[in-house]
Amino acid sequence: MSPAKPKILAVDNRPANLLALRKVLARVDARLIEADNGNDALALCLDHEFALILVDVDMPGMDGYELAELLRGEPKTAHVPLIFVTASCSDDIHRRRGYGVGAVEYIQKPVDDFILRSKVGVFLELYLARKGLEAELARSEAMAASLREGEARLRVSEQKFRNLVENTADMIWEVDCDGRLTYVSPRSLDLLGLDPAALEGRTLVSLCRPEDASRLGLALLGGSHRMELVLEAADGGRVHTECSMLPFHDADGALIGYRGITRDISIRRKVQAELARKTADLERSNADLEQFAYVASHDLREPLRMVNSFLGLLERRILATLDDECREFIAFAKDGARRMDHLILDLLDYARIGRNAPPERPVPLGRALETALANLTVALTESGAEVTVPAGMPDLCVDEVEFVRLFQNLIANAVKYRHPDRPPRIRILVGHADEEWSFAVEDNGIGIEPQYFDRIFQIFQRLHVRGEADGTGIGLAVCKRVVNRYRGRIWVESVPGQGCRFRFTVPDAPGA
Repeated sequence: MSPAKPKILAVDNRPANLLALRKVLARVDARLIEADNGNDALALCLDHEFALILVDVDMPGMDGYELAELLRGEPKTAHVPLIFVTASCSDDIHRRRGYGVGAVEYIQKPVDDFILRSKVGVFLELYLARKGLEAELARSEAMAASLREGEARLRVSEQKFRNLVENTADMIWEVDCDGRLTYVSPRSLDLLGLDPAALEGRTLVSLCRPEDASRLGLALLGGSHRMELVLEAADGGRVHTECSMLPFHDADGALIGYRGITRDISIRRKVQAELARKTADLERSNADLEQFAYVASHDLREPLRMVNSFLGLLERRILATLDDECREFIAFAKDGARRMDHLILDLLDYARIGRNAPPERPVPLGRALETALANLTVALTESGAEVTVPAGMPDLCVDEVEFVRLFQNLIANAVKYRHPDRPPRIRILVGHADEEWSFAVEDNGIGIEPQYFDRIFQIFQRLHVRGEADGTGIGLAVCKRVVNRYRGRIWVESVPGQGCRFRFTVPDAPGA
């Protein structure tokens, strides 16, 4: 965008004189603004910035001298060059008066056009030079202000990062290309018992235990790196740390050194060691549980089979000679042996969960559900149950046998705890959202009171007395163990007297 033309104010009460000035200055690269009296001239000076003012001396009302005095008294026009151009008042007294009120030139009419244009041109050049200088000064001042603001922001930023570095829980350091410390944050005093000033000049390698020194040296040669190091403290102790480092370069890309952060991970290492110990304990416990399963499958069931066999033999040989009370005793004994056998079998199911690694390829859960329903055919038929199965069951990397047991236990519960006044209506639901599959087994049975929602998933927990409903109190614990193995969740929603909805989730990538 080109700068605006400079403005010249011409003040003369005679239109012919203004016309003559207009013709003379037509070739000057400026905008001429005219006034025919002093008051109008003053008003124009309030609205415009003039590079030069041309004034006639002899004007009615306010003459040129009075106008000049008023202009010099105003800050806005005090330094605007003023030239008197007049046909009268040509003696030295008037000239001295003109210069006395601030005129820079006093020109007698008739005016030589070339001389007037030349003088006007000089003052216009001075004006433009002054405006250019003012603009340059403004730019310089703006740049200086920007630099001052940038320096202030830089100081604030430096102070912020200094506070961060000096108060962080990690030790921050810099080394040169030779591996010698050039800066160490105050955290070194807490971490190693060494003052930062005492560390500067030492090599970072010298702080490591011997077996870590070579690894650190290779890491520095290799650029950015993260590694665990054991540093030697001032008191002779050793501190487990995690060290992250990055190279830094000058403006030409030449390597200057390395910056790094060293973090105390002693607590983490202790936690990891404790976790490893507990994991080993858990693995031993699982191995013991698995061993128990093998023992239970033979050593515990064998005596029960013997008891059952001899009770059956006794029943066949002497049943006719026994009274009703003795017959009842034998029935109680056989029922107890049967329930004990069921309990052992359920415990075996519980113990076996997680023994097998999940398959690498997904298995169809629709097939697992079909198997569970086939296993329950008799119970479903006798109870008159109606089961609604969804389409689109997913394929997941899970143990199919475990999911057969999961579906079978939940559906069997729906049959077992059905309402006495209506046949069971069971719906299997499936959905997908947020990278996990959700399943539900819904029934119209007797329902569960809210205070038992958590208790029912605990092993050996039964909500009904024996005789009201058969069971060992392990079925839902098995369900929870299966779902937990695959990082899912299981819970129940119920309204007493209206039924239950058992819900569980399995992630898209279950793992185990």
